[in-house]
Amino acid sequence: MRLTSYGAAGTVTGSCHLLEVGGEQLLVDCGLFQGGPDLDALNREPFGFDPAGLDAVLLTHAHLDHVGRLPLLVKGGFCGRVYCTEPTARVAKVVLLDSARVQEEDHARDRRRAMRAGQDVPETGSLYDEALAHETLRRFKPDVVPHEPFRLGRVTVTARPAGHVLGSVFYELETPGGRVVFSGDLGNRNSAVQPDFSLPFACDAVIVETTYADRTHRSLANTVAEFRDVLRRSLALGGAVIIPSFALERTQNVLYFLKRLMDAGDIPPVPVYLDSPMAAQLTRLYRDSAAEFEPNVALALSEGVDPFHPSTLRVLTSPGESRALNSQAGPMVIVAGSGMMNGGRVRHHLRHRLGRPETSVVIVSFQAPGTLGAALVRGARQVRLFGEEVSVRASIHTIGGFSAHADRDDLLAWLEPTGEARVLLVHGEVPVMEHFARDLADRGRQVDLVRRGVPLVLAGHPEVRP
Repeated sequence: MRLTSYGAAGTVTGSCHLLEVGGEQLLVDCGLFQGGPDLDALNREPFGFDPAGLDAVLLTHAHLDHVGRLPLLVKGGFCGRVYCTEPTARVAKVVLLDSARVQEEDHARDRRRAMRAGQDVPETGSLYDEALAHETLRRFKPDVVPHEPFRLGRVTVTARPAGHVLGSVFYELETPGGRVVFSGDLGNRNSAVQPDFSLPFACDAVIVETTYADRTHRSLANTVAEFRDVLRRSLALGGAVIIPSFALERTQNVLYFLKRLMDAGDIPPVPVYLDSPMAAQLTRLYRDSAAEFEPNVALALSEGVDPFHPSTLRVLTSPGESRALNSQAGPMVIVAGSGMMNGGRVRHHLRHRLGRPETSVVIVSFQAPGTLGAALVRGARQVRLFGEEVSVRASIHTIGGFSAHADRDDLLAWLEPTGEARVLLVHGEVPVMEHFARDLADRGRQVDLVRRGVPLVLAGHPEVRP
């Protein structure tokens, strides 16, 4: 039994983990690398394995860094099935089609710019188009039900709720070589929307994410209070409050708390603009998924109350509506993609408003190194947007407690039932993984930091059972 990670090994993005059991090959997730140019370049490299040789793919959830390279698997000859929960399949359809459309639009824009400037037309186009995304979606088998085992050859697979985003699970694999657990991304137990993750059983090896394994999130109460205070101060300036947000989970949480704060009179009822077509689609999926959420959210939805719809919300559907905001005075709140500010409509809002001292940017998401968001968090006073140098006079606020990822305490609690299993660390920056590895070693755990493309033999003991 052998594990080789071809993504999310020393990075937080690009999840792609190959488990070889005898002659069988199972891939857990297949996501895009997101971040600066160096990470983006990895998306165009060969996988390091033959997609045609895969027996199946297991999806933990539908964030782009876990599903975004699936079309490249199909392009490379993968003919098997992609197993996931039904909500994950619905979310993945939105995410993959949007990814293809954005890539095609970006390439067309780059071609136009090059031609206007008399430069060579870029040779590299989009990674895939909408047709290939549709072909990929036809390979989905959304029959995975949490706690109900199913067979893939000689491997028995059981999914458990991960508490991360809509439809998210982690996987327990019972193999002839022993039991292996893949965490995928685990949720923050402070969430007001998602239920807590389930706990795994004893196993021989556990592959676990480490996004925030070196810190403890602020409590939900303190996070909401901080969000309220930042909004009050920012709106009092009379400008726009720009909240760059991931379309899946973070946008819905931001809307949920904006509604709560407005309904309670804690912030003024200013216009709220949702400027992300993908986020709007996913929010509609959230409204149709009451059974997935915390009891208070599920009850509201069952009674016909939309907890993700502030009374002043307006959803912008066209680029023209989005551009029209540039000439509109505040106060207002603009929730727009993308979360790391490397693409999406948020960039043109930033180009027009970063130079204004009455503007506030409230960062509620993880910012990968090399992204515009990371530069703003570091205090950059000038950034480049659409080929222009833009001065940063806006106030920048970072609120970390809304994270959908488990923190150090969450991860330790989740790992506790795995007993003496070997722990393999993925989906984290190297310093964070090293910090968590020391924590685990102090607790007597055997730990490995997974490196991209370097195989690890997993020594299993099939007699281990829950």
